[in-house]
Amino acid sequence: GGRGERAQRLCAMESDEVEEAVRQRLLSYVTPHETCEDLFARLAKTRVDLRTSLPFLQGSPDHQHEHQHQRRRGDGRLRVRAGQVMEICGTNDTCKTECLLQAAATCVLPKSCGGCSSNAIFMEMRSGMDPLRLVQILDSRIRRCQSSSSSGSQLLEESLRRFELVRCYNNVDLVCALKALEQREREEEAAAPSSQERPRRRLVLVDDISAFYWIDKSFDGGPGSAPRRRPADRPYGLQGVFEAIASNLRRSAEALGAAVLATRNLQIPPGGDPTKLGAPLPKAWQDLVSQRVVLRRPNPYANALVASWDLPKKPGTSFRFAVRDDSLEALA
Repeated sequence: GGRGERAQRLCAMESDEVEEAVRQRLLSYVTPHETCEDLFARLAKTRVDLRTSLPFLQGSPDHQHEHQHQRRRGDGRLRVRAGQVMEICGTNDTCKTECLLQAAATCVLPKSCGGCSSNAIFMEMRSGMDPLRLVQILDSRIRRCQSSSSSGSQLLEESLRRFELVRCYNNVDLVCALKALEQREREEEAAAPSSQERPRRRLVLVDDISAFYWIDKSFDGGPGSAPRRRPADRPYGLQGVFEAIASNLRRSAEALGAAVLATRNLQIPPGGDPTKLGAPLPKAWQDLVSQRVVLRRPNPYANALVASWDLPKKPGTSFRFAVRDDSLEALA
């Protein structure tokens, strides 16, 4: 009789413990993780509103509510969530790298010269960036601001100190650089919790994300190669490398609270349709792109470029501009 009573008590205790565990599990599902105020505060921190001086951004959907006199200022503000990418596409003669350099110059210049006083990270994939062109842009803009009390050489040195150049000779280098960038930001945040004490990197620039597209695609095999179905059979390939790039770029930009500008080279044959974007990049990259502008040069002998929005689609809308010594000038 005593053993039966003890067994009943043990069963009752076990059932009570199971019920309590189930109750706690259910409570965890309905317990709020944050208030509405906390949600809006967290989302506000991920919003990036950055001056770039790119004139075709005045025609973006984010600027449609602005008045005409506001658009004439030409600050070319980029408004995205941290970790989202704005992609600039075009052929070799459409000055894509020039657009990145203009945006980088505006980012690193002090506020007294119309800049943002923030750091910019330029990831070069094609070895086509000319550092002297950046110095020329910065020097010309500094000479224009007559109200500054500091000397031009001091402002130029200060601006160049905010510019970081990373050369990547393949996509693996890019992934490693993005991982190192995120790790460095975590270490600096731990060493200096206050954002006032550490550099603000608000812009990440990637010059030609498609530079090694065909090299990476060759690892996937040709049409007659045997199919590889298991991920373990594909240690390296186009899909895998772009998934790594997209995930690491998103994490790094979110950790920095930075916007991302990336260029993409289009291979369009003579007389081909300039609206065709060529071979599509993997879906992992496409999901990361929130805005896309396509650049083209209607006349190869004229210094005039045309920008049109591909994402979001704006049929029949284009923006003309030209490259000057220190800026991109909007054309009528």
